[in-house]
Amino acid sequence: MSELRELYQELILDHSKNPRNFHALEGARKAEGFNPLCGDHFQVYLQLDEADVIRDVSFQGAGCA
Repeated sequence: MSELRELYQELILDHSKNPRNFHALEGARKAEGFNPLCGDHFQVYLQLDEADVIRDVSFQGAGCA
């Protein structure tokens, strides 16, 4: 396996085991996604300020790494 592929696999597995920003944001805009081929299901939250500048982003869901 190439070094780049190994690094990619390590990063994917790390994010799967230790997700960052994995929580719902109260009062945020929300979008949902579902992949029927593999069963992945996610919600993405986006919190904007008055000028539509991104203040925070997070997600919840389940999928395969």
